Amino acid sequence: MDIDLIIAAIKARCASFGQRVSGAAEYKRLSETTNLATPAAYVIPLDDVAEGQQSENSYRQQIKDAIAIVVVLSNTADERGQTPLATVRTLRKELWKALLAWAPDAEHGRISYEGGQLLDLDRAHMYYQFEFSAPTELDESDTYQATANAALPALTAVALKVDEPAGTTEVAATIPLAQ
Repeated sequence: MDIDLIIAAIKARCASFGQRVSGAAEYKRLSETTNLATPAAYVIPLDDVAEGQQSENSYRQQIKDAIAIVVVLSNTADERGQTPLATVRTLRKELWKALLAWAPDAEHGRISYEGGQLLDLDRAHMYYQFEFSAPTELDESDTYQATANAALPALTAVALKVDEPAGTTEVAATIPLAQ
């Protein structure tokens, strides 16, 4: 999923963040590089989950493409985390209204909620992660098979040959195909 589309949607639809929305490659370094005022949101790509290949004579595979939205809240007023935790519920509802049932692009289905969890809590910040996913599908156009088929010459005719049991040709014909 294109995280830039998600970032733009959150900026446009979630007033609580006041445009303080950015992307990151992973959460691990987020606490070291966080420089947005709070509350802030960081959109992070998560692993995609693939089902098995579903077609016998082509290619079709369902993928669940997931993202995390890590919300960073100030924890300076209450080191126990109770105050920012109350804000988490408000922000969750705001994110739901901004993202749920929205298809971010033509390749993905509607976004659904996967859950949330506390990631970290220190004297200054609370980091809470919300997870969302959207289905997408791989088909033959995404495979090497499509590349190999595109390199084949055009099929312009079909040649038929019918042999007798003794091995001599009984009938032969070439059928041209309309292009």
